[in-house]
Amino acid sequence: MALSFRNLGLRIERFGTLILPSVRAASSTPQTAPAGDYLKKVEDVASKYSQHISEAVNRWEKCDEVYYGKERDMKNFPTVKYPITHPKVRLGFLPDSWFQALYPKTGVTGIFFMSNIYFRPLPFPVRINCVSSQQGDLGGRPSFRRTWRVCGYSHVAYQTIRSYYQQTSRRRLREQTRYHKPMNALIGNLDKTVSTADEEIARSLAVKDLIKAKEENLDLQLEAAYRERLQQVYRAVHRRLDYHVEYENTKRRFQQQHMIHWVVNNVIQGITPSQEKETLTHCIGELRRLAKMSQAAPSV
Repeated sequence: MALSFRNLGLRIERFGTLILPSVRAASSTPQTAPAGDYLKKVEDVASKYSQHISEAVNRWEKCDEVYYGKERDMKNFPTVKYPITHPKVRLGFLPDSWFQALYPKTGVTGIFFMSNIYFRPLPFPVRINCVSSQQGDLGGRPSFRRTWRVCGYSHVAYQTIRSYYQQTSRRRLREQTRYHKPMNALIGNLDKTVSTADEEIARSLAVKDLIKAKEENLDLQLEAAYRERLQQVYRAVHRRLDYHVEYENTKRRFQQQHMIHWVVNNVIQGITPSQEKETLTHCIGELRRLAKMSQAAPSV
């Protein structure tokens, strides 16, 4: 409990230390007379509040040092831990440990059997303690008086137990309202903060893998872009080489055709009409000779 209030006091003190400079800064700015008085009062209240919180925190630290300091023998003298709920009972007031202690010997009805032995002779005489079929027919003034006596004792005991439980319930309600409810709300907020912090820690631990995955993704994208550009360069160079090859082939073919046409034209231009006539005559004579030779060949 001391540690919880100590942490709570430290948080409140931190809140006061954060609020007080802002109030002082606001009061230092030029304001009108009512606003200045109001800010001055607020500053006084904030300073008193901060001083009160500091004193409370110091008291808690001193108590914590006295009761939970280094000189405390926690092994031989541990702290007392009060149970949250009372032990299990039966019939609203009989401890369950009594039944468990007598269970191996008497069974389930052990405590009832023992109570019948010890408490039955008290309000009734011995002569009517025997259980018989005529026990319900017993009447008269003594039985009536004992019955009312038992009813009166039961009523007094009931009122006493009822008042005790009402006081206990009121005390528990006050404890629930003043201590347990705020502490549970604070613990719930702290648990929520811790869970949020755990989520953020898990996310921060996953950042390393996320960065690694993004780096690998970027490497793959760069590799794909490099291969695509390399393919583009290959196609561009291939087209240029094809252009140069086609250019050289076309140039050589044009030169050859030009040379052939030039030679043929020069040869044709160099032939005179007489040479052409002689050539034609010689060709005709050769053709005739070849024809005669072809005709003479079958006869042989």
